[in-house]
Amino acid sequence: MDERAKVEQAGAHGESLKQVAEQFRHWRETRIRGAHIPQGLWAAAVGMAREHGLHRVVCELRVDRDRLKKRLEHDGGAAQPGKGSTRFVELMVAPAPGAPMVRECTVELENGRGAKMRVELNGNGIAALAGLCSAFWGAA
Repeated sequence: MDERAKVEQAGAHGESLKQVAEQFRHWRETRIRGAHIPQGLWAAAVGMAREHGLHRVVCELRVDRDRLKKRLEHDGGAAQPGKGSTRFVELMVAPAPGAPMVRECTVELENGRGAKMRVELNGNGIAALAGLCSAFWGAA
């Protein structure tokens, strides 16, 4: 199998981020000046970004952040801005007549890297929800 065929299959066999970084390093050492990154390496980078997050993959593979982000969005890996990516929703519910004024809710969050968080709030704890959500999503 020639080098080009090996590069085209990059990421198709569940490599680790280190293995994909090694493939990028090898490609950079052997490429012709001005050559574009092969589709197979881009596919591997997109797969790694889904698994490890965009920022980490950009740093490890030394690829252009915006190009990888566009490929990730085009491949269905991330929500595209303006297409259903709701940042915050406020729900206001009037208490039932005669019911005590106890506010309770459960919020489940998932960030771009697949991390999940469940928050159960009672009483005035709901006031800190916006900051908590922002910190959780910002940590991705």
